[in-house]
Amino acid sequence: MTDFDAIDKLARNIEQHAFKRGFVSAFTLTAFPVSSEDELAVHITRECDGLVYGNAEVGTVEAFKACVKSLDGRVDYIVYDVGLNFDVSDFIGKGPLAPKKSPILPYSDLGVWVDSVRYILLAKIPDLKYKNAVFVGPENVIRLTDTLLARLAVDLTGFVGRLAIHFCDDEHDDEELEGIREEYRNADLIIGAAIYEGVIQKEFLELCEKKPVIIDAGIGTLTPDASEFAMERGFTMIRVDNRAAMAGMLFSLIQSHDLVTTVMGEDIIMGVNVVAGGKIGSPGTIVVDSIDRPSQVIGFADGMGRIRYSPQNDDEKNQLEKVKKAIEENSHND
Repeated sequence: MTDFDAIDKLARNIEQHAFKRGFVSAFTLTAFPVSSEDELAVHITRECDGLVYGNAEVGTVEAFKACVKSLDGRVDYIVYDVGLNFDVSDFIGKGPLAPKKSPILPYSDLGVWVDSVRYILLAKIPDLKYKNAVFVGPENVIRLTDTLLARLAVDLTGFVGRLAIHFCDDEHDDEELEGIREEYRNADLIIGAAIYEGVIQKEFLELCEKKPVIIDAGIGTLTPDASEFAMERGFTMIRVDNRAAMAGMLFSLIQSHDLVTTVMGEDIIMGVNVVAGGKIGSPGTIVVDSIDRPSQVIGFADGMGRIRYSPQNDDEKNQLEKVKKAIEENSHND
């Protein structure tokens, strides 16, 4: 039986860390990247620009339940991977096992890995648009949108000059094989798009006429002899690190949650209808900066999602003055 004390201890540490630093805290519950008999694997805590966050891989609903119980009220946000291979609907919304204090929000861990590859490539290779890339995966699964190779191929289309895909486990006739070899000869980038599987092979790296940058996008995508050959030839090899994309995802998710729960909405101020945060109002409805705590008037809704910034008649002028006065009076009372 799995000992869940580790997650309880980590939850307390994150709570104390966030409190002392005045940071927002979050914890991600992620699927194991490959099939595993383990129930739980806890990882190190990270800190980034006012955010402290932890992570655990969970393999069973029992482990998920234990994590949610330990994290509830100790971290500001519990974030779960939509790629989990078990049903967590009871933990969401008003479900019977939903956390009482900490909001629970979804994210895609696969999406974070795809973002990581894109951002690393853009940061490392400013002229990416003019480079030739070969994506290497185990077999032709491009039709399955939940695979790393498929997501990368779609995501990076347009970012690279030429994108070729090599399914290393597929059988190829002589003509197809020669076409693949030609792609390697001209490759500036070789991206391993599998999970813990050696798909980048020495026999194809030997064809490279340039010194390509090799991106290990799935961790462990080079075979041992391919890795040794690449080092001997002086090829740059990069193993994707997802910490920047993970922090970016958490910032976006938390800000979006704040937007839809405290900023977005509609209300009545001094008898005047107001909207905020992207809520589309009928023509003439006054738009404020926040429904929860309005501090300024933005303008008037046009009924189609856009804003105009000047009143069109005396009625709108009077409504504008009422709302501005109410906001000003409320600010003095705070």
